[in-house]
Amino acid sequence: MSFIDDINKMMKGVRQSKMSIWVGMGLALLVTVSLTLAVQLWLAQVVCLLPILVALLAYYIPTYFGLKDRKRLAVFGLVLFLVIGLSLGSALYSTVANYEVQDVSSENNLLVGGTVSPSHVVPGDALQFSVVLTSGNNSSNVYLLLYNNWGEPADNPNYTMTFSPELSNNTSLGAVYTYSDSTLKEGVYYFHYGTLNGTAWTETPQSFGPVNADLNKVLSNSLMSRTVYSFYSMAVLFYILILLTWWMDRSKKKIFEMEQKRAQTKDKKVKDAKDEKFVCSDCGAEVPAEADKCPSCGASFEDDELKCPQCSAKLLKSDTKCWNCGKKL
Repeated sequence: MSFIDDINKMMKGVRQSKMSIWVGMGLALLVTVSLTLAVQLWLAQVVCLLPILVALLAYYIPTYFGLKDRKRLAVFGLVLFLVIGLSLGSALYSTVANYEVQDVSSENNLLVGGTVSPSHVVPGDALQFSVVLTSGNNSSNVYLLLYNNWGEPADNPNYTMTFSPELSNNTSLGAVYTYSDSTLKEGVYYFHYGTLNGTAWTETPQSFGPVNADLNKVLSNSLMSRTVYSFYSMAVLFYILILLTWWMDRSKKKIFEMEQKRAQTKDKKVKDAKDEKFVCSDCGAEVPAEADKCPSCGASFEDDELKCPQCSAKLLKSDTKCWNCGKKL
């Protein structure tokens, strides 16, 4: 027996057990939460496919293990997407709370060692941004570009940096430029640096930080925003899938009922046709519609001629109704 056969046998045994529905719900929870965290944290390039994948897995894994009741499936979905949202929020908070500032440098190394200190503050605390200009002088144009990813955006994301002689004397890399601020709005920021040398613009990649907010607020905001994201992007597709499958099953049931009714009507017509009686034109005895001769007097119906049981008009065996009185045969 192959490995696949062993897996199929095991799955069949699980599906036939009393705990199969609970196994399906637990497996769906584990798979969807793991997939969501993996995509959000490490596979951002496929994040657009995440809601569809999660909705499909959340529906088909439990139904595969026997959860066919759509009301129970809908209730399970509420719990599932709440857990997904809280898991995402917790992961986001952990990333923000434990991040370390990464220095940034431009590709041509004109700007190197761009950083911010400290990495975590609360509104009102002083922050110092610094970067080293390797080619230039103390009057070069160097800028800090700062973006708030949480909270109100900055009124002006571009800040002019100033030359720092003290820090420049302590490094052999070049001129150190700094920008200090204690008035930044509350938020979680991204920063990078740029310099304008004549008409040539050079900038560093973007780096995460600083966090200028109370971490308790960051936690509550992360949990709420990720839960909302879970419901409006994933749960909506999940419940649409439930409605679509319910409509398809309902349509199939209606079609089956119509076919059954049509078959019953056809059988009734055949039975009625078999039960239809004619009158022998010789002796007046009742004759079954399919008879070739009278069962009473033995008269042959070679000419296919019979009489209407209602008005005694002469008929052919192929007639479906009487030409005289209109009785259906």
